[in-house]
Amino acid sequence: MRFSFYPQHEHNCPNVSHCPHLGGAALGTLVLLANEQELSRRAMHASLDAARARGDRLFEENQRLQKELDQVKLELKLERRHKFATNKQKQEFGGTADTPNASAADVPVTDKKKRGAPVGHPGWFRKTPTQYDWAVDVAAPKECPHCSGIVRVFEEPAPAEHLQEDIIEGRYRVVLYRHEAARCEACGKWVQKAGDGEILNSRIGPHLRSTAIYLRNVIGISYRKIPQAIEELFGITFTPAALIGFETMLADKAKPIVDDIAKKLGSSDDAVHADETYWPLNGDRAYYWVHCDARFCHFQFDTSRSGQVSRDVLGEHFTGTLVTDCYAGYEAHSAGAKQKCQAHL
Repeated sequence: MRFSFYPQHEHNCPNVSHCPHLGGAALGTLVLLANEQELSRRAMHASLDAARARGDRLFEENQRLQKELDQVKLELKLERRHKFATNKQKQEFGGTADTPNASAADVPVTDKKKRGAPVGHPGWFRKTPTQYDWAVDVAAPKECPHCSGIVRVFEEPAPAEHLQEDIIEGRYRVVLYRHEAARCEACGKWVQKAGDGEILNSRIGPHLRSTAIYLRNVIGISYRKIPQAIEELFGITFTPAALIGFETMLADKAKPIVDDIAKKLGSSDDAVHADETYWPLNGDRAYYWVHCDARFCHFQFDTSRSGQVSRDVLGEHFTGTLVTDCYAGYEAHSAGAKQKCQAHL
């Protein structure tokens, strides 16, 4: 605040020019200095307000530029992967089969139909067999696979027919499965039970799937050459994308077995060997982890090289002997005993 000074006031003090409370200084000098400080304080506050406003503007601009940079990075990443990525990969990165940048707020995602062939390329469809080698009548399940409710069998409509192509005893076969019309009385769903050697709602049977996966993962033939080899040997056509689908289904089926192997290794009191190795993933560095003993072998693919990956596989209460190399990531393992690999030593 600003002070006013009237030395000729009616209550005039004789000590105005040499106040004993101010060490002999004049009161007018004190008021003058106080008013000057008020001007300096106002100037300082104005400078602070301007600096705060400038900082807020810079912060907002930085946030906006950061969002734009993230969006550009995402668009570039999706653009690089869009041509050869699967629909599942595109959904993980915020896109669809038709729109590589569907995560933007101004792009509505309304059509979830699977992307067809590019313009000018004919689509590929599996031909439906017109003949079959034998038919198998499949009874309805005794209880609903969804809710375990009571299943009722109907004489009408006619049994549902399912044609499945497969390799049986080294020859191409087509099997017709006839399923009874059955419906759950609890949840109201139409239910079916897989017949002998049948995969429900699949045109390709389990023997052909296992043969293709064996050629890929054991022999090491490429994805594109396996359909060509099987077509020349057995006359069955399928795409490399279908082979990837076989592996995805097998991975889902094998997950309980993989988890059971990890539990057996974690509860073992014998020596368990652990190691990790580099493996590229879309241009980035990832790792394959292996844990094994004399009976079981467990593989895990992870983007992290942290020792926590090994501890998650064997558990926090592993009491066996852990045999590793000299990587420090295994030091925090709560193993019963630790041994370094003699080859690394």
